[in-house]
Amino acid sequence: PGQFFRPNGIAVHGDLVFVVERDNQRVQMLRLPDFAPAGEFGHGELLNPYGIWLRELEPGVLEVLVTDSFMADFRTELVPPMDELDGRVKRYRVAVDGALPRATLLGQFGDTTPAGALRMVESIAGDPAHDRLLIAEEDRRVGTTLREYRLDGRYTGRNLPPERFQAQAEGVALWACADGGGYWITADQSAERTVFHVFD
Repeated sequence: PGQFFRPNGIAVHGDLVFVVERDNQRVQMLRLPDFAPAGEFGHGELLNPYGIWLRELEPGVLEVLVTDSFMADFRTELVPPMDELDGRVKRYRVAVDGALPRATLLGQFGDTTPAGALRMVESIAGDPAHDRLLIAEEDRRVGTTLREYRLDGRYTGRNLPPERFQAQAEGVALWACADGGGYWITADQSAERTVFHVFD
């Protein structure tokens, strides 16, 4: 507890910090302001977790989505068969109303068609007001972009324009405005390139 092995995704709710650790195959929870360990979840369920997004469903109850980019062969980036890609995003219910948060795995999702599959998945962000998730597809072999899913885990058939991304679609965040509009800010990143795109 309190140690990290390849941390990647991070999210904050109130005084809780959630840190996704790829190589410890877990999500660790820490209490602010002193970062005291407050628990962990995902062991035996997450294989190569990367991104995280959360929202409050009701007072004291969070929905936490964690992306899981497990590979058939990590060294060669060999993607698992299509029918195994239905586990790319894990859905947790986390009760934070007690001294120690309690997490329960509720299910998983991911499209298994060539058009909507998440072959190499990393970041994820949500827009509850418009029933929308944007999930980073990093596999340049099929065209890196951010795929649009519904909050219930269904692929909508839409993506951000793949021609905008010349490296890998990486981070994503929503800047929501009071009028119901807003902006998606995305990172297009590799060793040679770091560019931020802003979508209306």
